[in-house]
Amino acid sequence: MATYRLLVVNHAVEIGGAERVLLRFLARMDRRVFEPSLACPQRGPLVEEAEALGVRIHLGYPTRRLLQVKRKSLGGKWWAIPAYPWDFARTVARLSLLMRKEGYDLVLTNSAKADIYGSLAGWLARKPVVWRMHDIVDRRAFSRLNLFLFRFFATFFAARVLAVSEASRRALIALGVAEEKVAALHNGVEVARIPGARREEIRREWGIPPGAPLAGMVGRLVGWKGPEVFLAAAAEVSRILPEARFLLVGDAVFGERGYLDDLRETALRMGLGDRAVFTGFREDALEIMSSLDLLVHASLLPDPLPTVLLEAMSLGLPVVAADGGGVREIVEEGMTGLVVPPGDVQALAQAVAWLLSRPREAREMGEAGRKRAQVRFDLAAKCGEMERELRAVLERRPPRFARSRPVAEKARRRAVGK
Repeated sequence: MATYRLLVVNHAVEIGGAERVLLRFLARMDRRVFEPSLACPQRGPLVEEAEALGVRIHLGYPTRRLLQVKRKSLGGKWWAIPAYPWDFARTVARLSLLMRKEGYDLVLTNSAKADIYGSLAGWLARKPVVWRMHDIVDRRAFSRLNLFLFRFFATFFAARVLAVSEASRRALIALGVAEEKVAALHNGVEVARIPGARREEIRREWGIPPGAPLAGMVGRLVGWKGPEVFLAAAAEVSRILPEARFLLVGDAVFGERGYLDDLRETALRMGLGDRAVFTGFREDALEIMSSLDLLVHASLLPDPLPTVLLEAMSLGLPVVAADGGGVREIVEEGMTGLVVPPGDVQALAQAVAWLLSRPREAREMGEAGRKRAQVRFDLAAKCGEMERELRAVLERRPPRFARSRPVAEKARRRAVGK
């Protein structure tokens, strides 16, 4: 029997970087210590994978209308906005009741929206709440209202905030969150070993000529991640290396499917033709990544800790990454990859062309990246750090959060008939 019951709250059900990190943690969590459950709005890929790990699921948190709220706007239709306070109050009340009824000891919020409604619900239910902050909270990414909410709710309703990078941690402190409440805890990754035969099989699947230099961008195709910049740089590289090919692995965000069609038209307009290949969403994205010679990260906004860079390094791939956020916490410039200014097409193109035309240097950078991933971002070690942080919150929680006795003590007393 586990000592503590943990409720994870996440507003997204599609699997992005934050969700992949969460699933890796749930898969390696010590079930003798934590018994995890997941609260999210509806069924989706995240729910299916969590269920496969033996995680109990609670659906309906938050209401679907609250999902329309965006980082920089209220989103949705104008006539729906007045209903948001009611939806928020209803979500918080129902979630708080769930926490009390099911006897959860600790709440872990894993997404920006969940940080807000989840921490208030936990406070009302007298359960300590830990935020797993996957964002850089500043004016470039969030509205004034959202910035105020983050500062207020982190200050008054969160017991601990675990930021994924120093960049994310510094942004929260600059926002006004107490420094002692926020810690930086990097995500981890397993060093992957994909058979070389699979690499050639994947290249054949997408019609990549044998021996063609191949650079790729992997992840959700959204504007701030810079796929247009990647395509523009690819067009420049093609003039230098006509044999080079470019892979975009991922799909557009739900509700913005037309964006993928726009990107395909952009690639054609730039003269890339069949040099640019769009794979759409793939379950085997990591294996497809292994077929690359180079991973490109082209984000226009600071990325807190790009999971895709860790994954590329685990495969022994060199990277070219847009500077900002937690990128330099991952990439050693000139050692494991190259760092370029965000949005600078020419700098990106030059870096990509330099690495694709120098396979020996690229291999050396890739091997250095693999070793760095093993030493600095080992998944088992990072999951262990996460568990220790959660247990520390439970052990030092103030009297208002204290239970009459822990779950383990209850079980012991029942066993001896007390």
